[in-house]
Amino acid sequence: MNRPAVITWTKRIFSVVLGGLLAFAGVLKIQDNSALFESVAYITWIPVALKSLVIDTLPYVEVVVGSLLVLQVFPRITRPVVTAIYLSFFLFAIYGLGSGMEGDCGCFGELSEGSLLNAVLGSSFGWKMVIRNGVFLLMAMALFIPDVGRIDEAEQIDKTK
Repeated sequence: MNRPAVITWTKRIFSVVLGGLLAFAGVLKIQDNSALFESVAYITWIPVALKSLVIDTLPYVEVVVGSLLVLQVFPRITRPVVTAIYLSFFLFAIYGLGSGMEGDCGCFGELSEGSLLNAVLGSSFGWKMVIRNGVFLLMAMALFIPDVGRIDEAEQIDKTK
């Protein structure tokens, strides 16, 4: 497999994984956002109106933006939005670890204790969450790597002018 194909397929896989996770997490939060509510309520320096906005809209934003990313609809808009979302999750994980937050962050709703999803994804504050969100952020940033074939085409068009 040549380099342009590897980059294209890697970006596509990352888009499906990141978008699917966002949509999945959003659906779980729509069903039960109590853990999200508790996590956001813990942050005392955020105004109450902003907390309410986050709690009420985040699940729906995750579903819409995640679905758009999976379907590759409006990629110039969805990629930066997804990256901003994963950056905020990463920073929140660092904040939670540093401030001593305990319990479930509400990332994936209320996962049952012994479930495979809980073992793999986990929603408890700690290094595992920071590392996981850091990997997701790197994957989101990788979506901005230009496709090599498109760069070559653009350079050829510029040379003909």
